[in-house]
Amino acid sequence: MKAEELERLASFEEWYWWHRGRRTIVSRILRRYAPPHARILDVGCGTGATTAALTRFGNVSGLDMGPAALRHAHSHGLPVARGSAENLPVASARLDVVVALDVLEHLDDDRRALGEILRVLRPGGLLLATVPAYPFLWSSHDVALGHRRRYRRAELRERISAAGFEITLCSYLMASILPVAIAVRLAERLWRRQGPAESGYLTLPRPLNDLLAHLVGFGGWLVRFMVLPFGLSIVAVARRPGDGGAGSAADRERPGSRLPGAASSR
Repeated sequence: MKAEELERLASFEEWYWWHRGRRTIVSRILRRYAPPHARILDVGCGTGATTAALTRFGNVSGLDMGPAALRHAHSHGLPVARGSAENLPVASARLDVVVALDVLEHLDDDRRALGEILRVLRPGGLLLATVPAYPFLWSSHDVALGHRRRYRRAELRERISAAGFEITLCSYLMASILPVAIAVRLAERLWRRQGPAESGYLTLPRPLNDLLAHLVGFGGWLVRFMVLPFGLSIVAVARRPGDGGAGSAADRERPGSRLPGAASSR
């Protein structure tokens, strides 16, 4: 991600409706599926707003490739480290939960990253991932944020299953704002402007920002009861197969974690 886009993200991540709504979704899902006092890794933690929110669920560490993002997270006292989702600096079978929010679309090899996440989770451990939906919605927003792809639900299910996970939930999200997103993308294509690509973050009046945050967050409650047939984003919850034991001898012989707190015992 470009440095200027990172600065914009840092200024928006705490309060912007998209991020607030997504944190609400994540919290609702983890309350339902995560074990108490979980060992959690936030992959692609960025500037750390979600990492901080995850501390209510257990012992959390963050991982990101961006030095500027990590400096911002460190300045808020968060336990974060530099590393790639495609080569996680964590010993095998050490974690209860890995959260990867809008991360897979940034990677050259998302399949390798899913395999790495499976490796570091204990048997029965949980993956919670979100990705942007629909290739036809590709826009300058994706370019500015460094995306490699957008996903269809069936495609995401296939990749997670192929990595060895058992899928618990895979649903579209943010259905209420999909029509607006489609209209914006079509308008962008009809009236293309010159200049570098920029993300689509816009400052909104506070009441509208709050309303959109609640609308987006509502999806975290709705997917408890149904799989949404469309939406601007996709959420997946999946588990590493097993009974929650300590892992194989080979797993236990792997080097320890280089992340602060990620391999500590409960």
